[in-house]
Amino acid sequence: MRVLMTTMQLDIGGAETHIVELSKALSRLGIEVTVASNGGAYEAELAEAGIPHVKIPFHSKNPACMLKAYKLLKKLIFEQKFDIVHAHARIPAFLCSILHRRYHFRFVTTAHWVFNTRFPYNLLTRWGERSLAVSDDIKTYLVDNYGIDPENIRVTINGIDLEKFSDRTDYSDIAREFSFREDAVRIVYVSRMDTDRSLAAHKLIEAAEDIAEKIENLEIVIVGGGNDFESVRTEAERVNERVGRRLIITTGSRTDINKFTASGDIFIGVSRAALEAMACRKPAIIAGNEGYIGIFDEDKLKVSIDTNFCCRGCEPTETERLKTDILTLLTAPPEERVRLGETARNTVGEYYSMSVMAGDAIKMYVSCIKHSRINEVTDSEFDTIERYLVNNPLRRRSLASDVVISGYYGFGNSGDDSILYAIIRELKTIRPELRIVTLSKTPTVTSEMYGVDSVHRFNLLSVALRLFRTRLLISGGGSLIQDVTSDKSLTYYLAVIKLAKLFGKKVMLYANGIGPVNNRANYKRVKRTLDRVDLITLREPSSYEELKKFGVNVPKTIVTADPAFNLFPAGEEEVSAYLERHGAGRDDPYCVIAVRPWKTAGRDFCAAVAQAADYAKDRYNLNCVFIQMQPARDGKITAACAAAMKNGSCIIDECLPPAQMLGIVRGAELVLAMRLHTLIYAAKCKTPVIGISYDPKVDSIMEYMGQDFRIPADGLNPLTLCRYIDDIMQNRSEITAELAKVSDGAASLAMENARLALSLIND
Repeated sequence: MRVLMTTMQLDIGGAETHIVELSKALSRLGIEVTVASNGGAYEAELAEAGIPHVKIPFHSKNPACMLKAYKLLKKLIFEQKFDIVHAHARIPAFLCSILHRRYHFRFVTTAHWVFNTRFPYNLLTRWGERSLAVSDDIKTYLVDNYGIDPENIRVTINGIDLEKFSDRTDYSDIAREFSFREDAVRIVYVSRMDTDRSLAAHKLIEAAEDIAEKIENLEIVIVGGGNDFESVRTEAERVNERVGRRLIITTGSRTDINKFTASGDIFIGVSRAALEAMACRKPAIIAGNEGYIGIFDEDKLKVSIDTNFCCRGCEPTETERLKTDILTLLTAPPEERVRLGETARNTVGEYYSMSVMAGDAIKMYVSCIKHSRINEVTDSEFDTIERYLVNNPLRRRSLASDVVISGYYGFGNSGDDSILYAIIRELKTIRPELRIVTLSKTPTVTSEMYGVDSVHRFNLLSVALRLFRTRLLISGGGSLIQDVTSDKSLTYYLAVIKLAKLFGKKVMLYANGIGPVNNRANYKRVKRTLDRVDLITLREPSSYEELKKFGVNVPKTIVTADPAFNLFPAGEEEVSAYLERHGAGRDDPYCVIAVRPWKTAGRDFCAAVAQAADYAKDRYNLNCVFIQMQPARDGKITAACAAAMKNGSCIIDECLPPAQMLGIVRGAELVLAMRLHTLIYAAKCKTPVIGISYDPKVDSIMEYMGQDFRIPADGLNPLTLCRYIDDIMQNRSEITAELAKVSDGAASLAMENARLALSLIND
């Protein structure tokens, strides 16, 4: 199923966060989600999740702007043939409704708040064939003011990621950034700072001086930006001047809200922000522009749920009431605050899970597709809707595509899989509608993982048909042009290129590593084939020298960077939880080791690795975490190295998605690795790394990174490894700074690969 989410923009706010989290949850369930908006702070989070974003100016009522948005929206819907168009705000819903009336695509909406119903604003407010309402009172509003059939409305929730929002979240970086006092009693307030959202912030500032007289070391942090931010900031600075210290900190817009909520002793706010803080086990005062609920406890559960924690219809937020509740919380016994925090966390876990939120949306989509009542849809019906979809997977698929990608895919190798993921993501970031086919050893798995069509790499008829009906063949990335693996491997990749050129197709080598080619008889084969390709990009300068050695026509060759430099790591909480499940201490420092089988890697090799790992533990208290880039091949040698250690270790014995691998590497103090993409992950994450060289590509990438900590796999010397560990731990900040420069530059160069590839299609 393909779903288009439309909203005004992606700046900080509860509705925007809801849209991003819903899109991520649906994407994890296999639904292809695209988000269209005018952009904003959460674009990066969508990109990290691999969700395409299309910029459309939905943010303005200016007629010229709306006309432009209408044309772009129409083009997007027609080109991508979405099964559902889901609008989340007034302007995009209005434009979607106009297009819906003419072209009859499936159109649904979510009501996040109540709109002004007076003329002419009511003319801009339109609702879809089915609607979600984020609270019961909003459902009543839709029925009473717009006459919507209640059978077409489902009440949903703000789903909260309980791993992302946790009291275990590390907030040390924001503590340094804003110079938080270590001994502070901290109140955190989070909201969009617009004039219709910031009332409680002003009331909190009014109460601040009186509270500070009674609470020693008080610190108030106000998080959020908007059209009233300057007023809030100015008011806060006046208070700071009167008390003679920085009592109130105003941060402006932020996307790392989870860190701020985790840093507080109590929280003040409404809606999604309140639920996120409650997930962090923070006692919360529910207060906002639309009313005041007060200290959240079990007796406030019903009114909170009924109003979606927005206080609609409750008594107004007043300074004295807010001050009283703050002092009640801050002077309560510690065990009472712990109880309130547990109640808050349990409430979020029971009523506001991500799976329930995604399930509500899916039931709305199924209801719209099958013309059934929204609240009568069962969970099983999602599995029976294929024949209703615009992009029906049961129909015969078109053989036509824009791009065919050939490489070492579908073999359970994290490094090569990360390349494929990065290539697809880079191409679709620029052109979301691109039709991509991959050649894979396990095409079903590859198709499900990356959301693209896939055929078996050795089904020669299918490969030929796909090459015949495509516009561009991408060969790469990785080290495909080499004969170290075997002459058969080189023959295969050259044959795919020659077949594409036989059909008159454009061909690009995409961020390849070249060589080594040891059989001189293969030099001419490589030259004859590569001289015919349209463009070659390389991941490091040494590959350029290899091409010159073969006599390849190098003017059409550009040195860029490996696509993996544009991947993003999983969140710290997710990684910590994963490591903990595998026996690693949640907060314990660790190093990462990634080895692979090699012809010279015998007992001495494992003993040397084990000695280095034990040294890191004994000298620097670093636990050892073994990761396996290709578990089917790396498992035996990894187990042997771990068994040779005198200290214990943690072995990750599965091929993790690139984001989780990157997250584990990012959290390490240092990395010791043979596998090429473990080295690249380290560079991307700015983690100091020691390279064990078994192939020239390891030396090449270490040179590219400007790192000297490399050692040959033959005759691995444990004393040298231990000396490298000392050098890294004593100079870690300088090494990290060097890697940051490499990573930032490589990410930009890596994106150039996609632009160059698409230029071949545009020619």
